[in-house]
Amino acid sequence: MEGSPATLTESKFSPEIQLAAFRALHLVTKQVHSSLDLTATLDAVAQGVVDGAGFGVAAVNLARPDGSFMVVSVAGDESAREALLGTVETAAKWAYELERSEQWGNSLRFVDGRLHPHTSDLFTWVPDVPTPDDETSWHPLDALYAPLTAPSGEWVGVISVDLPYHRQRPHAWQLEILELFADHAAIAIQHARLHSVLREQEAQARHAATHDALTGLANRAVLLGAEQPGKESPAERAVLLIDLDGFKKINDTWGHEAGDEVLRAVADRLRVIIRDADIIARVGGDEFVVVLSGRHVAGSVHALAARLGAELARSIEGRYGTYDVGASIGLALASTPVPLSELLARADVAMYRQKRGRATGVA
Repeated sequence: MEGSPATLTESKFSPEIQLAAFRALHLVTKQVHSSLDLTATLDAVAQGVVDGAGFGVAAVNLARPDGSFMVVSVAGDESAREALLGTVETAAKWAYELERSEQWGNSLRFVDGRLHPHTSDLFTWVPDVPTPDDETSWHPLDALYAPLTAPSGEWVGVISVDLPYHRQRPHAWQLEILELFADHAAIAIQHARLHSVLREQEAQARHAATHDALTGLANRAVLLGAEQPGKESPAERAVLLIDLDGFKKINDTWGHEAGDEVLRAVADRLRVIIRDADIIARVGGDEFVVVLSGRHVAGSVHALAARLGAELARSIEGRYGTYDVGASIGLALASTPVPLSELLARADVAMYRQKRGRATGVA
């Protein structure tokens, strides 16, 4: 039928071509199952299409979260790679391109450059080859696509190919091999996505195990980890134990949602003042711990405690009103390797001494 791919039985292409195709497919299969690097795998897919399916150019377009498609791999021709790699097209343009195409094989789509010379909305690379006179030869504007679909039916990418090695429209064996490579590419994309989801879930689980859900600060687990100093222990370590004053009144007056607002605001103020290298943890309902380490902690920790006290005494504007809280801050300082638990105990005593002094009017 006119416009269909050339038919060529398996016995009519050489053992060398068959072997090259099997080798390329085998390499891609190994890459899919052994690597979680999606870019490297899709590079192998593109190169496999060139080596195994007999095309001069192969490009892999990968679907992105926003629905667009980006060219992430190009093999076979350096000028095509320079022109196409990193280009982005919308899903709507790809949908139109496939709608105007005709189906070849089980899933491939072909656009006849003779019939549609100027109607593509996609950015394309056109090979610098002569335009043939006969209709069975490959036209420079011809396009052949292998859509990539996940088991769910989701459209996850497209392989586009150009320049069949014999400059004729592809034979049936080439189309079959191209479809096999497309199946492997879809599996690779699904594999990488599942792994990405798993890694994200694992990271979230690790974060939840070491951080307070309300404020995002570290929790007691982090302090327990800091109990064992490393080989290069800091010369000095200080602990500030912060207990909010008047927090119960806020909960009783405005409710726990207002109390949560206060705790988040306090956490934000602590983050602004405390450097990233130090530890800020929420260890109780309204108790926070700051652990400072370094060679010059002793010279600055008292000024830091005073600054924290002033900052936490500022009113907090919330959804339910203006909240006024203060903070009692207990300070403990020592040279390492004094256990962190001992410093925490000292800071706790100092904090309650300050709180009792305020309650009795003693500074």
